[in-house]
Amino acid sequence: MRLQLSGYAAALAGLYIWSHAVAPAVADDRFDFTTTWYQERRRGQKGLTIIHPQLDFGIDGDTVTFGLGYAADIVTGATAAVYSVDATTAATEFDDVRHQGKLLFGFRGSRAVLTFNGGIANERDYLSLSAGATAAIDLPGKNTNLSLSYTHSFDEVCDRDNSEVISTLERRALVGDDPCEKKSGVFGRDTPGMTVWHELSIDTFQATLTQNLSPTLVGQISLFGQVLRGFQANPYRRVRVLGNEPQEVLPEVRGRAAVSLRVNKYLPSLRGAMHGSLRGYSDTWGVNSGTAELAYSQYAGRALLFNFRARIHQQSEAEFFKDAFFYEVEGPARAFFTGDRELAPIRNILAGAKLSYIAAGEDGENVLGLFDEIMVNIKGDLLFLNELPANSLSENRDGIDAQFLTSDQLLDAFVLQFGILAAY
Repeated sequence: MRLQLSGYAAALAGLYIWSHAVAPAVADDRFDFTTTWYQERRRGQKGLTIIHPQLDFGIDGDTVTFGLGYAADIVTGATAAVYSVDATTAATEFDDVRHQGKLLFGFRGSRAVLTFNGGIANERDYLSLSAGATAAIDLPGKNTNLSLSYTHSFDEVCDRDNSEVISTLERRALVGDDPCEKKSGVFGRDTPGMTVWHELSIDTFQATLTQNLSPTLVGQISLFGQVLRGFQANPYRRVRVLGNEPQEVLPEVRGRAAVSLRVNKYLPSLRGAMHGSLRGYSDTWGVNSGTAELAYSQYAGRALLFNFRARIHQQSEAEFFKDAFFYEVEGPARAFFTGDRELAPIRNILAGAKLSYIAAGEDGENVLGLFDEIMVNIKGDLLFLNELPANSLSENRDGIDAQFLTSDQLLDAFVLQFGILAAY
């Protein structure tokens, strides 16, 4: 299972972007440690727990920047053995640990920054190597910043060896006891007749324009594009199709695009800031979504910063996604079938708050005798998930809902995070 937890930087980012947009950046060495706990309830199952520790270390010189980072995902939970209308009758428990390391090296000029980055991620059934670069420049007057980035990932996914299978309805799913062997811990090694490693290449592009609209108002627009080529199915997931229970089948090429708009308004009289953002997304699998977020940041005294945010997200299903009942009675859509709820119609609401304590050195003195600044963060988010029926003309609701959510629960998941950032 590969799951990316989004950080809670949005609320603080408004004050950060505003202050850095009107003042020159100061080079600081720093380390940043956070631990995130994600907990989700699931219908008739163990639920899902993810612990995500992350440590980043950086050195910013006058002309050279350097950074190291490490993160892990410690995942335990249970998932339905088969995507079907009676999915809760059987569940498969799982646990996994994912390790990820990253390295970045960059050059800084008076108005421009060029950074190169690389990373490696390793878990039992998935390997990833990535390399990329980011270039950013302040245009004359330093009221406009343009940033461009590109990353390529060389991934490999372990799968059950289905080379002898003729029909997709006969594909066998990977199980936890199948050997997913590796060569030197970097690349996968096939075990004929048992497991095989599939390649997945990912190209990601992003362009961001940040503009000072006034001394207290900053706007930002971002364009995102991504192309994935290769094996993208979950090798463990099975779907009941016309009386069979084969491994899910997804297209091997997916193009994704998104546009984001952010506005941050500093309120001098209140020593606070308003933040708003909109995001639209579409991909070649037919998934379209929209996200809106509103946040507010407020200083209390010199050292406390409160952040509050609310977000709503809604998306349509992929062209080939069906509620489980219709896979069973109608069969695949375009030869594809899946039980992935990320490809289902879904509506999510998030509400969260964050408290930051900021200790900064004054009059030439350091904090604790060593640091220029220390920031301690505690944040929490509540998530309300509403997974919608994929077949709007039907009253059947026993597909994706039966697999994940109970009919009576209000709170579906929460996120707790503790972090400490020190600059010196």
